[in-house]
Amino acid sequence: MMHTHNSILIADDNEANRDSLSRHLEGQGYTVAIANDGQQALDMMALEDFDLLLLDIMMPAKDGYEVLKAMRQDPKLNSLPVIVLTSDDESSNVIHCIELGANDYLVKPFDLVVLRNRITRCLLNRRIREDVSGDVHWQSGQVPEVLIVEDDDMSRDLLQKRVSRAGYNVAAVADGHAAIEKISSQSFDLILLDIMMPGMSGIEVLQQIKNDDSHKQTSVIMISALDDQGTIEECLTTGAEDYITKPFNALILKSRILSCLQSKRIRDEELG
Repeated sequence: MMHTHNSILIADDNEANRDSLSRHLEGQGYTVAIANDGQQALDMMALEDFDLLLLDIMMPAKDGYEVLKAMRQDPKLNSLPVIVLTSDDESSNVIHCIELGANDYLVKPFDLVVLRNRITRCLLNRRIREDVSGDVHWQSGQVPEVLIVEDDDMSRDLLQKRVSRAGYNVAAVADGHAAIEKISSQSFDLILLDIMMPGMSGIEVLQQIKNDDSHKQTSVIMISALDDQGTIEECLTTGAEDYITKPFNALILKSRILSCLQSKRIRDEELG
């Protein structure tokens, strides 16, 4: 068991979900509290300082949206990281949660490896808070370098435009071999890596990156049309920071990129 010294509040009206999630997180070393509905969650946060909130959307006595709105208006709560738990994969609802201040989301039923990855990153990112719904201004000479690896011309072009518009320096290649060659000659802070590519798959590229001491600290977000939990888990256990499924939403993409870059910056500072 790892000892994290972090406390997590779970707000979910489903008793089975609460109990299962609570046992899992306590087994990971977290201190866990539970709330049965949105109002109870707000009451508990007024009494205890938590490090993270896992927030179900559909609840009685204030749903998740109302909780997020109340937290946004409370100076003591508006910096608390929130991961939304939802059974609804409707992108407009997810975007609404992010606009209200949620840091991330998970669609039920979710993989515990993915959950653990998101929790770790949200807790790490609490040290540096930036508004993902607005523009981020990087200091001169510190603009992150992002590499896009995507074999589909249209997807690659769209990603390049979106990431450039978010304020990053962007390079793009069309296959895994070109990615390895590019990485060997230039340092990147983040790689957006397609999984399904001819010749050399994204997972093979990821393995090479993480097995190379000079590049293993580079953050990698996997991009795929597949929503296969087995593949996603393999990517995360191999060392990917996160994943995004196609078709992607621009706001969610921007949020994930910024979150990963924040995490990398903190790790780099800790390594000196």
